[in-house]
Amino acid sequence: MDIDRIRAKVKSGEFNIRDHALIEAFKDGISVNDIIYCINNGKIIEEYPHRKRCLIFSMIGFDIPLHVVVDYSWDKEVDIVTVYIPDSNEWIKFQIRKR
Repeated sequence: MDIDRIRAKVKSGEFNIRDHALIEAFKDGISVNDIIYCINNGKIIEEYPHRKRCLIFSMIGFDIPLHVVVDYSWDKEVDIVTVYIPDSNEWIKFQIRKR
C-alpha cells in the first residue's frame, strides 16, 4: 500500500490506534495528533510486505524524530501498531537502519 492510500484511510477515520501504540507514544510524550502528523507528512522508509506493514518516518516539531508502524492487512482500515522515537545509535538520520 502506498502512503497516499494510508493517508486517505486516516483522513476518512478508517484507522485504529492499537493499545501498544498508545502506551509507547505516551511514554515518549507523543500525542495522537503527533502520530497523525507523522503519517500525513512523513515518508515510508521501510516496507514489510510479508506482514502487510510499513514504517513511516517524520520529524515532529523541529527536533523530534518519530517512527510509526502501520498495518494495512485489512481492506477497510489501517492499524497503527506501534510508535516510537528512534534511537540515533540504531539509525542513520533516523531513516536508514544501521547494520
